[in-house]
Amino acid sequence: MPRRNWNKVFVTGGTGFVGLRVLSALVETGADVTALVHPDHENRLGVLRRYVRVVYGDVWNAASLKGRARGHGVVVHMVGSLRAQPERGLTYRQLNLVSARNVIGMAVGDGVPYFVLLSAAHRPAGVPKEYLQSKREAEAYLHTSGLRWAIVRAPLIFDRTQPGGRFFAALSWIGALPLLRVFFGRRTPLPVDVVARGMARLALQPQPPADRVLYAGDLRRLGRVPRGWRPRVTVSRARTKRPNPNADEEDAPFGWLPPLPPEHP
Repeated sequence: MPRRNWNKVFVTGGTGFVGLRVLSALVETGADVTALVHPDHENRLGVLRRYVRVVYGDVWNAASLKGRARGHGVVVHMVGSLRAQPERGLTYRQLNLVSARNVIGMAVGDGVPYFVLLSAAHRPAGVPKEYLQSKREAEAYLHTSGLRWAIVRAPLIFDRTQPGGRFFAALSWIGALPLLRVFFGRRTPLPVDVVARGMARLALQPQPPADRVLYAGDLRRLGRVPRGWRPRVTVSRARTKRPNPNADEEDAPFGWLPPLPPEHP
């Protein structure tokens, strides 16, 4: 395998609830990070804007992605949504599959050898089956891409500081107990900081690991803070509030929503 710039990480979906934390974890580890950002959402990066290279593009427009990731060692893709709006053309296939397919095509065309995909371990209650189906179709497309890959099938992700954080933290602790994790381990909720550190460590491998699917237990192990570890760069939390559930733009926790079709105002 040719030598790669393993410390250069290209991130999509870095302005969402999970993405901002992953960007912070990568920066604090000393990675050279490029964030693909929708032009209207650059301000969401907050203080992170000082530490990452920003390029503009649209994951639903393959032409806008050409050449963006050239020279990087890994692409981390975190765009997706739990909510579809078919009347606006925002189907689960469009949100979760088409975005991944275009970014995978970018990685192949730009010669990036390693791809990390944020997926889902299960379908949350009340979410249609098409959500998980679109996630699995994105995974299948990655399998056939020729890239080395890691797929993160994340469970429910929560922020410890937000309302309900203590409750989910208790569920996370209980689900990690030896006897219970056999049955519930893959669906055990995880704090967003643990997920972010786990994904950052997964991305920053000097040599791409063997293709693998990771679950909550894997993220928990990867996300542990080594004793005595100190961040190379200390980044203030870029965002402390959960996305506004009443704002359409914020309904994609791992990225942004595509623009409306032309026939809609």
